[in-house]
Amino acid sequence: MSLMRMTGLAIGLLFCCSMADAADQDQVKEIVNKVETRYRKMTDLTADFNQSTTVKGFATALQSSGRIYLKRPGKLRWDYLEPNLEQIFVNNDQVQFYVPEHKQVLTGQLSKMADSQAPLQLLQGAGRLDKHYSVAAAPDGAKGSGRLPLLVLTPLEGGPDQPQITVEVDPDNYFLRRIELHDMNGSVSNFLFSKIRTNTGLKDAVFGFSVPQDVEVVPAPTLSGP
Repeated sequence: MSLMRMTGLAIGLLFCCSMADAADQDQVKEIVNKVETRYRKMTDLTADFNQSTTVKGFATALQSSGRIYLKRPGKLRWDYLEPNLEQIFVNNDQVQFYVPEHKQVLTGQLSKMADSQAPLQLLQGAGRLDKHYSVAAAPDGAKGSGRLPLLVLTPLEGGPDQPQITVEVDPDNYFLRRIELHDMNGSVSNFLFSKIRTNTGLKDAVFGFSVPQDVEVVPAPTLSGP
């Protein structure tokens, strides 16, 4: 093959790759726009979830399940029902994490919490993904339901200890169907959402929490100093 033909072939391949990349970017933008529109149009949401967490060094994944409640603007309640009751109440950036088994309530700012803040922040900000994250198609070309590409979200703010976030979008309603988190310690958590219901008229009382008697209130671990 002559040098000229080889050069022409290389240019052609680069052009095709550029066209494919542009098509992927356009599809990602379209999906993000549909997700943002879907979440902005809702006033409240409830859903069941199943969580599977693989911890580095452990052979068996940890399984848990429960229900979430979301109300715009800024209210979120996350109830773990199995295997143990734990509750998280979020009002904008303020969070209370109630662990009845330990008779403790952890309090702090969601944006500074060292544990489990990523899925909460993501659900709160799903109406403006483009404001909080850089979004791209999964580099391996992986697809989810309805052959929609999986999306990789990179937080626009925060240090290198931010988890890697991959989400799967439900092609029927454009809500987030699955969130996958890879943390710096090598643990992987998968959250699968089902039975999603919107605009049912959730009352503010659903998101209220009063500290029970004989329960200790302590500051939550933070990502940075006070």
